[in-house]
Amino acid sequence: MKLTRTWVFYISLLSFYYSVSQQNNDITINDSLNLKKEKSINLRVGIDLYRIILSRVSDNFNGFEIVGDLKVSKDFFIALELGSLDTNKQVEQVNFTTNGSYFKVGFDYNMFENLEGMNNHITLGTRFGSSRHNQTLNSYTILNRTRYWPGSNLPVSNGFATGKRSDLNALWFEVVLNFKVQILKNIYTGISLRLNRLISDKIPSNFDNIYIPGFNKKTQDNVFGAGFNYTLTYNFSLLSKKK
Repeated sequence: MKLTRTWVFYISLLSFYYSVSQQNNDITINDSLNLKKEKSINLRVGIDLYRIILSRVSDNFNGFEIVGDLKVSKDFFIALELGSLDTNKQVEQVNFTTNGSYFKVGFDYNMFENLEGMNNHITLGTRFGSSRHNQTLNSYTILNRTRYWPGSNLPVSNGFATGKRSDLNALWFEVVLNFKVQILKNIYTGISLRLNRLISDKIPSNFDNIYIPGFNKKTQDNVFGAGFNYTLTYNFSLLSKKK
């Protein structure tokens, strides 16, 4: 009887030890998985669909924009945008062409709390933008309010003031409100609304930067502008360290 109780004690002790060991293993596995999750880096890269579509349907616009963001914490993203355009515009009595490239760098902060299984974002962020571009004055019409020069309403396409102004640049600041929705695994569609504030620009001789790549329309008496994009992006999940 005493021997039986001894064996029951040892069996119970071994069972307890095995149970504790399994729990520790499960905790270790979960911790490892969480560690891997914390170590993951998410890089999202895509294009602006609006500029691609506009390039297809308009004879006066040709451009593209590449967008990307890097997730560095739960709700914090570093953002980068690169673009190029060539556009022809008629503004009042002036017909001109703007072409050049630009980049924007900044950050986004996610303000949206997802439900289980969702991965959408509503972010508020900022950008610093810079462009290098050319302005070409194609033609202009002299504003004549009298009846004595009947031919003055014809556009002037050569001579004084017409021609290309090269090596121009501009700097500006943006506040960005961004909405991103996951439509398929790792695939997102998004729209951003932007308010721009021009910091500085190189004014061309006998002309002005009426349109700046990346900043959009500029007026003489107003340094503020606005814009938007409509993006399609793909998320690449990377691991900085494998266990």
